[in-house]
Amino acid sequence: MKRDKKRVEGEVWSEDRLAEYLDFKTYDGTDPDFHCLYRAYTRMNEETFARFVKLFREKGRNVEAKNLEGETLADILRKHTQASDYLAVLEG
Repeated sequence: MKRDKKRVEGEVWSEDRLAEYLDFKTYDGTDPDFHCLYRAYTRMNEETFARFVKLFREKGRNVEAKNLEGETLADILRKHTQASDYLAVLEG
């Protein structure tokens, strides 16, 4: 996430709003599952992200999807010092 962007805390995420994050499209060949997960990570707090990942898995989506560089979201999060809670959700 860019330093000039702040995650909105206390935002209400309904089930319908979470489901909207399953429908993001990509135009550069990035795996849509990776793109959806990454967008969720950059916009949701840990609790909301956990709810999203649960829904993501229930819909049969791939948490091991890779970006164009061949990395999963978990690979990227291992490099982020403050992402351990998010990583635990993906690996859980």
